[in-house]
Amino acid sequence: MTFYHGSTNPNLKVLKKNHSKDGCVYATTSRLVALIYSVKSFPNLFATYNGQPCFWELIPNIFEKMTKFKKGYIYILENHNFDHVELQKNKCSQLYCYRTDNDVQIIRKEIVNDIYSEFLKYQKKGEFKIYKFDEIPKEKRDKMIKEISQIAKSLSDKEINDEKNYWKCFE
Repeated sequence: MTFYHGSTNPNLKVLKKNHSKDGCVYATTSRLVALIYSVKSFPNLFATYNGQPCFWELIPNIFEKMTKFKKGYIYILENHNFDHVELQKNKCSQLYCYRTDNDVQIIRKEIVNDIYSEFLKYQKKGEFKIYKFDEIPKEKRDKMIKEISQIAKSLSDKEINDEKNYWKCFE
């Protein structure tokens, strides 16, 4: 089984357990889920819905803004003693999530030069869905935006202004 880790960081050599709040290294057996983590911005509009990875475009064209012409990195990891994390219990809200409480060596790195075009390949194969703004019922959109806005109120100015985050879009 191949394990992947997606990141915005181009210089990883080893995944260190002490780099996460809970002391675990996270991985996935899905290249698509790793691609999601190569974007990993907040608020996290990626999820699993009806058993499929998806993106909720709560603001028109935010998916393109977050991914088009952006570079990401997918790391292939040594096959470690990873434990499966059930969807209901994992923080990433994605299928195929695994973790270990050990450091993990990286075997190789794949550079994705345009994350947007890579997602479109998965969408064309029916493996990924972008729920466009006008496809999401207004009540659902409003509820999701309200939840995001509530979280944003508890953040520092540094977190709000981080260019990898999109909190300001929801003000």
